[in-house]
Amino acid sequence: MAIRQKLIYSRSDDRLYGLSTSSSNTIGGQVEIAHQMMCYVVHGLTTRFTIPAGYFFHSSFTAEEFYCLTLNILKLVTDCGFLIIRIVTDNLALNVNLFKLLGNGSIQNVISHPYLSPLPLFLSFDYCHAIKNARNLFLQNDMMSSDGVISASFLTDLYDLQKDLPVKPVKFLTKKHLFPNNLEKMNVLRAIQIFYPSVTAALKFLNENGHELFQNVSATTKYLECMHHFFQIHNVSSKNQYIRSLDSSVAPYVNVSDERLHWLTHDFPQYIDDIQVQSQRAGLPGLSKETAHSLKFIARSTYLTVKFLLEEVGFYYVLTRTFSSDCIEAMFSHVRLRGGSNDATDARAAEYALKQILKCGIIKTSKSANVASNVDFVSKHHILPSTSSSSTQEHHKHCSDLVLPFTTLQQLRNLHNVQMLTDNTVYSASVAFLAGYIIKKMNDKFKCDYCVSSLLTKTIPGTLVAFNKFTRSWGADISQSRICSCFKELAEVIHLLIPHIEKRKILAVS
Repeated sequence: MAIRQKLIYSRSDDRLYGLSTSSSNTIGGQVEIAHQMMCYVVHGLTTRFTIPAGYFFHSSFTAEEFYCLTLNILKLVTDCGFLIIRIVTDNLALNVNLFKLLGNGSIQNVISHPYLSPLPLFLSFDYCHAIKNARNLFLQNDMMSSDGVISASFLTDLYDLQKDLPVKPVKFLTKKHLFPNNLEKMNVLRAIQIFYPSVTAALKFLNENGHELFQNVSATTKYLECMHHFFQIHNVSSKNQYIRSLDSSVAPYVNVSDERLHWLTHDFPQYIDDIQVQSQRAGLPGLSKETAHSLKFIARSTYLTVKFLLEEVGFYYVLTRTFSSDCIEAMFSHVRLRGGSNDATDARAAEYALKQILKCGIIKTSKSANVASNVDFVSKHHILPSTSSSSTQEHHKHCSDLVLPFTTLQQLRNLHNVQMLTDNTVYSASVAFLAGYIIKKMNDKFKCDYCVSSLLTKTIPGTLVAFNKFTRSWGADISQSRICSCFKELAEVIHLLIPHIEKRKILAVS
């Protein structure tokens, strides 16, 4: 983690903070002021715990120094009674050289444990960092596979197509996803969202319905699906997650014959190799050598670790999210919070924060922390509490003074006489998708099959169920065409009303 490069003298501790602790700052020698902090964290697989095992401040670091520190930390932790079976880090050059030294000159997925031989010690890069690299390269350059050209221009066209729609097929897609700056490129959530099924569903829908800008999108959608599947395989976090999400790709691993492990060790590496070969033939950059290697290295390491835990250690099931470096990111998030939510905190604040963790055993992670656990959407808005009678009268007065254009008033009156929704635009499909979601929520809340069944049908043309088919959402229950038409008219009316209402009054007026 980057820290501010400055010296701070603490009178209470009678100590100078900010010097490099990984090198000898002796009297008469050259003083090194640290600008980075390296932290080792022990994270539990069978028991939920996260413990800082060691931290060092440094300005420059060699692979040999890193190797010696890692072995020392590994020995101390092993002497405390922990069984370390896996080392995870990102694929920076320093970490790659560390793995080479641990593997006697070559990068290997598994080595003999230095202090508990003949037990194995697995090495892996972090899958979240690999996903970010795959997203960044996808946005920067076109690639080629056997299916055709892989291009991010389709996502740009999708963004331009939906940006003025009241109901969008991909509600979260912004310019920050498509044109991230250097700081935004580090955001894991936005990297994962690029590969979400809703993005793939929108592209497939536009392709099937003959939109001229999306005719050759099949190679791009396959790339998005493969990267999302790669992430989902590594994002298994609980025994019941696959039941709640209706997604078998996040089920816990209970045997090594799982088809996801076969895809991870056979199909996925072949797909990465295919991209590299076809891109080279077409004169395109493809994935970088480091990213392609790290993706295949992670896939192999995950398979070997799951196999070892199930067959050798005797795990009943394996949750792969614990394989990530989220514990490090959470630790750094806590350090920044303790330093006043400062992205460039100093050495004294960082050390105080780590000592506080060791004393209290509490890690407070920011909502904006760069961890995979924050992938799910949580609304940042809430319904305001009921206002007093005086304020309510004031809002009603404001509403009565609201003057709307004639066309808007006419469209409000036409809500009682909506026409059947029969077009095949992406906007209509998005509205039908939203209508199905709202009706599902109604059914979950009221538990009345008689009331909800009158709103549903199974005989709607394929256009309106396209998103349900591509995203595998909400089963076969689809809202009626007339209900979809009502939602479409209502969305357009709200879209026309919003510019005429003061922002602070939107909830009151609605």
